[in-house]
Amino acid sequence: MWPRFFRLHKSPTQGNFPEKALRFLLERGFTYKAVETYLARKSNGQKSYQEVAASGILTELRQAYRRERPVIYTTAFVPTELVYGLGAVPFLPEVWSGFAASLGVAPRAIHISESLGYSQDLCSFHRCGLGLFGMGILPNPSAVIVSSHLCDGGRRSLYYHSRVAGCPLYVLDVPYSFDREARVFLARQIEHVAQDLVRKVPGLSLDHMRRAIEASNGARRVYLDVCRVRRNVPSPWRGSEALNYVSVFLSSWGSGWLPEFYGELLRYLERTVRTCAFPVGNERHRLLWLNLRPYYRTPIFDFLEKQFSTSIAFEEYSKLYWPEIDPDNWAEGLAEKMMSNFGWGPLERRIHAVWSMVEDYSIDGVVQFNQWGCRQSNGGARPLRDFLQKRGIPFLELDGDGVDAGNSGSAQAITRLSAFLEMLDSRGVIA
Repeated sequence: MWPRFFRLHKSPTQGNFPEKALRFLLERGFTYKAVETYLARKSNGQKSYQEVAASGILTELRQAYRRERPVIYTTAFVPTELVYGLGAVPFLPEVWSGFAASLGVAPRAIHISESLGYSQDLCSFHRCGLGLFGMGILPNPSAVIVSSHLCDGGRRSLYYHSRVAGCPLYVLDVPYSFDREARVFLARQIEHVAQDLVRKVPGLSLDHMRRAIEASNGARRVYLDVCRVRRNVPSPWRGSEALNYVSVFLSSWGSGWLPEFYGELLRYLERTVRTCAFPVGNERHRLLWLNLRPYYRTPIFDFLEKQFSTSIAFEEYSKLYWPEIDPDNWAEGLAEKMMSNFGWGPLERRIHAVWSMVEDYSIDGVVQFNQWGCRQSNGGARPLRDFLQKRGIPFLELDGDGVDAGNSGSAQAITRLSAFLEMLDSRGVIA
């Protein structure tokens, strides 16, 4: 994706580059023209789907930092169709914490958030987002929308963003039940938020909603084919890269460029299968990865793919879990999308979803990355392990931190992964 540009040309944040200067660059049109020129070069090494994602993200960054469109902060489980449907740019601070980690900015941002009084118990994705905001690097929000389900840390940290920015905060209260009455209850909240935002934030309008919903549905249809091709053995897509694109899955539904992105990705995967150009050709094991990944530079994925010929065949956060949305009843459709998240409600819902991925993607073993502070994921690890082991699927809890490299140990992670893969070998599990 586009951060590759900054890795190839030393990132200004990797030295004593003032935050104000970085913000200055992000607000200037020539910055985006320079990156667009780089992306347009045939020799840049980008694949077609990478170029589509980079161009789409770059356009939205320009619109956000140059104040061409209002910016709405959301947590990861608020449907972004709502934001695109209002004509705004969705911005998920936790997603940009992952980018910050890949660019080497995260340690300073985390330090700043802790100096503001935020405890290390808070997930580092949120601590980093708070620090980036405190550094003045993030664009200013016109509004903030959070949900009550799944992630307590996101809701509480985005409250800080809204308070400092002086913008309205909306909390979508997601019911714990799953009947029609609960769905209507949530849909009415979504309608109220949308209508109130149109009244309070200049430049917003519901005129964009049908286009956003239709774009989301179109992307969904293509994405189902992407998932179908990813069932191939060997895996046609490098899992370490697929985990990077979880950020797109979380933050881009409703965008005009997402259908094209998944269309280009589908063509790439089909060509990979047709030509047998698999990233891990002599595939020995196929893993399912639960939760997010470390986004800073780490050797664990090269270790899996090159030394042990092991693919991450699929990722928990890439599973599509909602039905198509009716453009004429969009609020109830978005409510159903939120309530359909398999991480919400009884743990049996997540267990069932994980098992369906194990079966669909011919999984040999499951790795859960225990992100520090991610209670909603880590809390279900033991029952999930027991369920899988009863069915002959080994399960590994890999403790670590997706953003704070100082809170993780790559050597220890490799040792644990090595033992896990050797155990798969001893069981005769070969893909």
